[in-house]
Amino acid sequence: MHVTELERERDSLKRMTTVTNELEEAKREVALVRRSVLEEKQSLEDRLDEERRAKERVRAQLDIRMAELQKRKAKFVCL
Repeated sequence: MHVTELERERDSLKRMTTVTNELEEAKREVALVRRSVLEEKQSLEDRLDEERRAKERVRAQLDIRMAELQKRKAKFVCL
């Protein structure tokens, strides 16, 4: 009876070790995925910021052009 109990305890410890190893591997995978998601998020935020800045530059250029055209129109009307 004592040997059987020891075998059961050994088998239980093996299962616990296996499960512990699987848990550690799952934690590593989660950390990798989390890091990957954060890097992708940062990349998208950077791209969005650059697009916003580009849009603002284009908007400023358009405003300058419109002001120039308004000046020309005013000169043309005065003539």
